[in-house]
Amino acid sequence: MSVASNEAGKTRTPVAFAHPGARPTADAVRAALDELLSALGEPLSELGAGDEVLIKPNMFQTQPGFAVNADLLAALARRVADQGAHPTVAERTANIYEVLRDHPVHRWARVVSLDDLPLRVASIPAATSLRVPIAVPDLVLDCDYFIGVPQLRTHASVVYSNAMKNLVGLLPGYTTRIVHMAGVDESTVDLNLLRHQDLVVCDGTTVIEGNYPMAGRAREVGFLAASRNAVALDVAVGSIAGFDPDSVAYLRDAHQRGMGPLDLADIELRGTDPAAIRFEMEKAPVEIVSPRPGIHVHADRACPACRRYIAGAMVALRSELLEWDGEMTVLAGPMTATPPLAGAVVLVGNCLYENRDLGVYIEGCPPRAIQIAGFRYAMGKDVSDHERTQFRVPAGPAHAVAVGGG
Repeated sequence: MSVASNEAGKTRTPVAFAHPGARPTADAVRAALDELLSALGEPLSELGAGDEVLIKPNMFQTQPGFAVNADLLAALARRVADQGAHPTVAERTANIYEVLRDHPVHRWARVVSLDDLPLRVASIPAATSLRVPIAVPDLVLDCDYFIGVPQLRTHASVVYSNAMKNLVGLLPGYTTRIVHMAGVDESTVDLNLLRHQDLVVCDGTTVIEGNYPMAGRAREVGFLAASRNAVALDVAVGSIAGFDPDSVAYLRDAHQRGMGPLDLADIELRGTDPAAIRFEMEKAPVEIVSPRPGIHVHADRACPACRRYIAGAMVALRSELLEWDGEMTVLAGPMTATPPLAGAVVLVGNCLYENRDLGVYIEGCPPRAIQIAGFRYAMGKDVSDHERTQFRVPAGPAHAVAVGGG
């Protein structure tokens, strides 16, 4: 497939846009998909009879609006099946069965949770973070063609999530925790090395903005975008949504590894003029704001991801922290000296492993959204059995002192 050149003579990677509108009908979605595929030179024509095709959407949540447009999945599956290939729509967790229950997508595709598939231990050549073998569903490794279908979302830790980060959902069940333990930005890039996406179709009919994944809200926007290069798609889509792609660590890393362009000037925009789609997403908080006196945060030396995580946690827990009458000290980043510890102590991030016995320790680089349960536990609130597995507390008498401000 030919690509255009920029003024410096470099080839440009195509990204196509279409605008089916807010709350599009199934027919409108199908027509928009046809526009995208035509603008990219009909990439699905490469499929042969009997090819196994994996279609991986963002579809692990059941909250309305917090999943890829099911009509888009049906339209893709239909186009794949028309080529004589065998499409499978798969996502981690069994929630995909509920979200797609009774949807016409079943006419053309098998729908399955990755948790229900056989696993194979695999290594990722050239990985920088996931350097040890990990368990991956056989389908991911064996499929002949891989289509990623992300939903554009802001993100409290990694700025925004789209094509590249969608691949974190290839890992079954709660093993996504491995990614955060090893470093989410580099691990995201490593997973894109594990299995290249032959085609990416971004769902922007509805986006998720605000303090996601700790909170966030669905917003109807009404666009679709597609590319054969996940990095280029993330750069182009992020740019029309008001982000600076250079602020996203995993995009910088992917570009440095030669996986795609980081500069919009190196991308050829096709289809609908992005100027007609451009909008400003409400972003996750980046500045740490303590909700009241008595909540002490020491994170000046923390990395940007952990600082964003704490900023998001302070927003998500604001009402609970205001109602609670205790005192709390939150620590993040490498410490040359221990600051004054008042009340309940919460430690955030892998940098504080050696200090883990000072209080409630929430590991990760950065931690996951569910791990804010550690803050609630420190306030003396009840947490579920699963939430309790998401943080560490010291054994013995120190626990009584560190938790709840007692």
